[in-house]
Amino acid sequence: MRSMSLHDPAVNSRLVPGARPPDDAHPTSASWLLPTMVLGFFIASLARQAAKPISDFDTFWHIRLGDDILASRSVHAPTASWSALSDRPWVPTQWLTEVVVAGVHEVAGLPGVAFLFATALFALTWLIHRLCRGRAGATAAAMTTGLTVVAMSGSLSPRPHLATYLLLAVTLIGWLRTADDLRPRWWLVPLTWVWAMSHGMWFTGPLLGLVVIGGLVADRRVTRAQATPLMVVPLLSIVVAGLTPVGPALWGTPFAVAGVGSFITEWQAPSFRMVGPAAAMALVALVTLVWSRRQERASWVEIGVLLLGTAWILLAARTVALGGLLVAPLAASALQTLVGRPRDVPSRAERRVIAGWMLLCLAAVGLAVPSTAATPAAVPTALDADLHDLPDGSVVLNSYQLGGWLRWAHPDLEPVVDGMTEAYSVDHLSDYQRVYALMPGWHEIVEAYDASYALVEEQSPLAEALRDKRWTTLAEAEGYLLLQRAATPY
Repeated sequence: MRSMSLHDPAVNSRLVPGARPPDDAHPTSASWLLPTMVLGFFIASLARQAAKPISDFDTFWHIRLGDDILASRSVHAPTASWSALSDRPWVPTQWLTEVVVAGVHEVAGLPGVAFLFATALFALTWLIHRLCRGRAGATAAAMTTGLTVVAMSGSLSPRPHLATYLLLAVTLIGWLRTADDLRPRWWLVPLTWVWAMSHGMWFTGPLLGLVVIGGLVADRRVTRAQATPLMVVPLLSIVVAGLTPVGPALWGTPFAVAGVGSFITEWQAPSFRMVGPAAAMALVALVTLVWSRRQERASWVEIGVLLLGTAWILLAARTVALGGLLVAPLAASALQTLVGRPRDVPSRAERRVIAGWMLLCLAAVGLAVPSTAATPAAVPTALDADLHDLPDGSVVLNSYQLGGWLRWAHPDLEPVVDGMTEAYSVDHLSDYQRVYALMPGWHEIVEAYDASYALVEEQSPLAEALRDKRWTTLAEAEGYLLLQRAATPY
């Protein structure tokens, strides 16, 4: 079994987006039209999803945090004033995207946020298709693009982590090109600097670079001396991440989730009975199957990218999307092998049709969101007036998923907890879990919160327990109860 080097033209046509395929690959309109139509239907379905009301609970506290940063003109000010119950120092890791979203919301409201989400979603789909189309024909690229977006679907919501997916896709294109021509992509350094202000997973870019460089050394494509200038790119990227307004404290943020990760569902191990993780592992299985059947050995660069992607898929539900994205171009190449014919060159007409259809779908989203996304979903907006009437500074024992919405819609209230878990200690989060599970001592914890009101699910055991403690119902709507503490201690 022989190993193929990445400078072999046959490998370049598989590895690098935009690389020329063998000369015998002559595209025809028939070869790309049908798969492009299928891709178009998929893009239209994404547009329909993007036009729905915003239902991700964390989106709301991101808007609120961006508002606070804009109002104070400081990325550090919200860390001191986020919550009266916040008992843990934290670092703003995604302030740039939060400021952008808050600015859009200030101008265009929630419809503007929904449109921004649609724009990012289409841009991500276009980048994934470009990665796949650079290694496969139209049919294999369209199929792999769809499967990759499905693999990432559990994390595709209007939140700052979309910036990581977009920038990781761009970074992957850059490092795959470096694997082809051995030239350092210095633009990855300022890209990482922007990334470090946009989302806390910025380090995935430099990590990918180190994996690719290690693969080049293992493939004997470069000597250690030749690898030195390449190594400067990821190392310098790590350095500049500490030169943002947050400062060197940003270097420690990848470990911040370690303490509170057990309280966050998306940081738990993925369930492969769910569509997203199952689709991601299908991509890995496809690559593994094809590699095991072909005569030439995969390059160490490809093996490294596959292992890194698989590790992200297995790590947590939150990181499945990262792994699916990294494996996508490898899966496209593997699927093209199964197709059994040379990859055709993307024609100008194909590119224009895809780009034009995406712009048309985006325009449709822009026309739809003023009526479809003007109000949030999955939150009790019918209780807005009642919540507005509560005294300023009132502590509200809230359902976890409503914390971010309360922070945004009713900033004068003090929810006990919200999705900004980095701002709370393990003890605080543990106490909150004890309250919701009605564990021994739960009512003493509620007393310690000094909560005068509660906003909880109507059918929850906690709601029943609070009413047993003589809490009275002020209002109820959309499956939630607004309760007031008894005038006398229970």
